[in-house]
Amino acid sequence: MTETQTAVSRSSALFRSVLSGAGPALVLIFMAAALWVMSPAFRSPTSLMLIGLEAAALGLVAAGQTVVFLTGGIDLSVEAMVSFSGVIAAILIAGTNVSGGQIAGGFPSWVAIPVALALGLAIGAGQGVLVTAFRMNPLIVTLGIRSVLLGFALVLSRGSGIYIKKDDLLGFLTGRIEIFGINVPIPLILTIIVYFICWIVLKRTKFGRYFYSIGGNETAARLSGVRTSLVKLSVYAIAGFLAALAGIIVMGRLESGAYQNGTNLTLMSVAAVVIGGTALTGGIGGIWGTLIGVFMIRLVDAGLVYMSFPSQAKEIMIGAIIVLAVLIDTWRRGQIPWLTFRLRGGDSGDKT
Repeated sequence: MTETQTAVSRSSALFRSVLSGAGPALVLIFMAAALWVMSPAFRSPTSLMLIGLEAAALGLVAAGQTVVFLTGGIDLSVEAMVSFSGVIAAILIAGTNVSGGQIAGGFPSWVAIPVALALGLAIGAGQGVLVTAFRMNPLIVTLGIRSVLLGFALVLSRGSGIYIKKDDLLGFLTGRIEIFGINVPIPLILTIIVYFICWIVLKRTKFGRYFYSIGGNETAARLSGVRTSLVKLSVYAIAGFLAALAGIIVMGRLESGAYQNGTNLTLMSVAAVVIGGTALTGGIGGIWGTLIGVFMIRLVDAGLVYMSFPSQAKEIMIGAIIVLAVLIDTWRRGQIPWLTFRLRGGDSGDKT
């Protein structure tokens, strides 16, 4: 390899490194600035609050997806968990699974919410057992559980929404608080707290570092004494818990538990994670990049609305974002030879 080839190869690697680091944040700033200039409606406090509120549920799901990805796994059941947990909580609060009204005898939300969260945690842990103890492919396991959960949500809700009345706790969790004169959604604050906790776990604890070591080389991690099965079980439990929490937020905001509540959250969470710099193969990534990816997706969603695109365009954009995210991840790892800036032929006579 000549000196020129070496220099160009290093430049390509540096560019990929910058893209995986500051790239998503720069793109987010550009998107926000473009919408700010092009759409007066985007500048309203109400619009910004709604974007933050929409980002909260996706952010919680994507946080769980991130820790699963870091270990080299994937969880395709998260959107079904959002719907399932919302339906369970709504039935408990309403005291019925009949659409249209709440009856006497329902449980308060301080009872219903922990039950739904516990189910999310347990089901997530169950998926982890299937992946670790039974050596099943996580793609197949979580896809199958997704179908099971959506089926239960559909049957339990009888195919329609179960409407509830918010009590004080649920009203607080889905409300907003004024900070420096700005109404900030409580779910967004909760999501940021979750991300901060995840960051501490990933960067400041031995347990979090195990996620990276397993995703980088699971065999080496096991030989070095890491209890890989327990760690992988834990990440699926975390993903299930956070998806259930997102389901509570969505159910409370809509005041209805329905099997459609989690629609598209799986694909969007995967896109947010990959756009944020976490590798599909595991071992590389971070939690704050995922949050940037979440806001990028929500800004695209909002932009389509403000620019008066038809509602069907959202499906097109979601699919395009997924493909683009995978393409970026593949290129970032240098696995697309014709997109790497390497000189071939001509001066290839000098090799090291």
